[in-house]
Amino acid sequence: MSFHRLLIATLIGPELARWKARGHAPVFWWRDDDARRPTPALERLLGLSVRFAAPITIAAVPDGDIVALAKASRAIPDVELAVHGFRHENRAPPGWPSGEVNDLDRLADVMSDLGTAIDVFRRAGVTPRLFVPPWNNAHPTLKRALGLQGLGLSCYGDMRGEAEPDRLDAHLDVMRWKPEPRFRGTVRFLLRTRRLLAERRVKAAWDEPLGLLTHHLDHDEAVWRFLEAFLPVAKPVARTTFGRPVAGRGHIALKVG
Repeated sequence: MSFHRLLIATLIGPELARWKARGHAPVFWWRDDDARRPTPALERLLGLSVRFAAPITIAAVPDGDIVALAKASRAIPDVELAVHGFRHENRAPPGWPSGEVNDLDRLADVMSDLGTAIDVFRRAGVTPRLFVPPWNNAHPTLKRALGLQGLGLSCYGDMRGEAEPDRLDAHLDVMRWKPEPRFRGTVRFLLRTRRLLAERRVKAAWDEPLGLLTHHLDHDEAVWRFLEAFLPVAKPVARTTFGRPVAGRGHIALKVG
């Protein structure tokens, strides 16, 4: 047994056993951010998706080569493209949280930028259903625009509240970002996973999805090796299956988007 598999079995194995004893299995889904065009790293990511039958949602920046990304995605089962911002540019005034939308923006302007981004995807033959704001900055004006366009929202956070039924966050980032991008570490990642699994079990939120977050362009070999061990345990399901029976899991997942 590899080092990663041993730690997975030790740190989250008992929690998974508690789920199984109650007749449930966690619903994992997988999102990867910052795609702009096909790259060797993206090819490696999609290879993992195929190898482990792990559907993936790829958040793509509209200023990239969406046509090429759409072509690459269509060649792989259960790959979804989501809109990752407008241009992935920080427009926040000095001292404000990073983001593309801020208090100075009018709804009409945000709607225009959003419409332009959606059109890029549609011209590539993709009908996007999900929007991933850069820096996880879901400004109220952006949320309103997404609602008017009928797009779901995905950031990074904890369990959803009833007020945002069309929101589906990622929760488990394999990366640490400061002072520079690097693998979060197997133990640190798995301890967070265990905590979030236990939280769902205690609340009987068996169908609340748990989102794995990756950034293929920033992965080092430690991340790739960890994913090879974690994906066959997590068994991610396609976001588009939420709301329908998931084969082999014996429950119905929540519908989002």
